[in-house]
Amino acid sequence: MNRDAAMTAIAQDEAALLRLFSRSQFTALLQSALTMQQLKVLLLLHGDGPLMSHELADALRISPASVTGLVDRLVDRGLVRRVADPADRRARHVHPTTEGSRLVEQLMAEGAEHRAALLAHLDDDSVQTIATAFAALRRAAEQVYEPDGQRAHPL
Repeated sequence: MNRDAAMTAIAQDEAALLRLFSRSQFTALLQSALTMQQLKVLLLLHGDGPLMSHELADALRISPASVTGLVDRLVDRGLVRRVADPADRRARHVHPTTEGSRLVEQLMAEGAEHRAALLAHLDDDSVQTIATAFAALRRAAEQVYEPDGQRAHPL
């Protein structure tokens, strides 16, 4: 198969996987009733630690005013909290609460269970091939999205 045909096959398989995944029941996510933007905030805080509102706005590519609303709703739900910066009391960092961290960890655990269930249907050689392909894809993504070695926000 040539590169163009392979790219087409990848796109078709990716679309099919997304359709199949959308039918799965990620219980924690469905029960949380989080919006996609709220979930992104929690994932950023889980991966990067406390962030300032302008950092969240940059990572999400939305306005600071929109971040304020997002964070307000997450604060109201007890999933994040604002903490004053000891060096600059005007600045506030957004931290996940214990409940917010627990929810993200539950979502990640469910994802790991779903992945394990899928991979259980494959032979060892296929799993190794997928692992090798994912490592190559991650390296390519790092070159594209983090060319200077700085960690970029994935969302």
